[in-house]
Amino acid sequence: MSQLYELSEVAQQNGKNGKPCWLIIKGNVYDVTKFLGEHPGGGEALLEYGGKDATKAFKQAGHSSDAEKDLKNYKIGEINSAAPIQVQPTTIGAAKPTENTILADPEPAKKSSSGFCCC
Repeated sequence: MSQLYELSEVAQQNGKNGKPCWLIIKGNVYDVTKFLGEHPGGGEALLEYGGKDATKAFKQAGHSSDAEKDLKNYKIGEINSAAPIQVQPTTIGAAKPTENTILADPEPAKKSSSGFCCC
């Protein structure tokens, strides 16, 4: 079984300040640090996505099948998809009535002598 990584762990490995450069592609984590100097598009293309999900960029770049095969050499694990999603708590306050808010039942419609209500 592959090593599982949290998104926060990968985010720290962004290739800046001497840190390794890890990418996420299709849920897999890759350490591309040693490949930065060899990447045909230049190392900057990889560093742009350091610590992030590069799946969309990888697909859009039109990589060859050889590139996809070579990618396996840099795989170090997978994203832990079983990790619970952290949701920020929200405070639900009492809603303030607005100008158009009806606070009580409106008066019933009045009938005119003709049976139609005009107001």
